[in-house]
Amino acid sequence: MNPSTLSRAFHVRSAAGPDARPVPAVTRFSRFSRFSRPGLRVCAALLGAAALCAALASPALAARRAPPELSVEHAWIRWLPAGLPAAGYLQLRNHTDKPVELVNADSPGYYSSVMLHRTVSKGGVSRMEEVERIPVPAHGEVRLAPGGYHIMLLNPKRTIKPGMHVPITLRFADGRDLTASFVVRKSNAPAPATAPAAHPGSTPATSSD
Repeated sequence: MNPSTLSRAFHVRSAAGPDARPVPAVTRFSRFSRFSRPGLRVCAALLGAAALCAALASPALAARRAPPELSVEHAWIRWLPAGLPAAGYLQLRNHTDKPVELVNADSPGYYSSVMLHRTVSKGGVSRMEEVERIPVPAHGEVRLAPGGYHIMLLNPKRTIKPGMHVPITLRFADGRDLTASFVVRKSNAPAPATAPAAHPGSTPATSSD
């Protein structure tokens, strides 16, 4: 059928009377007749590309949700006034099949010097000493806590106050880095709650000679 025939309008008279103007009826064209075949092909291609992108993105999102190889919990700093040395504590978990070693730490925007220390007791006297590394067993954990391993924080670059969060980057022997946020607590504030018990393979929190 000729399109001009389809588009032809018929007229009806209004109920107002014979002198009223004729009103054209709605054309019979379908809305989809406005799109050419090439245009429909382009739309179909775009929809297919969008579906493909969504399918490819799903594995990437799943990978981001994978559990980390190393994780930090209960990270906090025991603050002392007047810029005195502070100590950082945390619970470090190793989720891999191989042991790892924490060999260094730094917080360049907050402290000029950061070292790994432990408290040792000998003859009833406690003292601190620097350590070169802190081992973390495979599928195990180490807890840096008062009286044992800790991160010594010296020479603050800015005013540190309780309630602040200080980023500290942990560096490992295999080249991995892990940055954690440490909440600053007063010297007399209780330590945050930790796991009720270490699972097999964990490193004890204290060290003694």
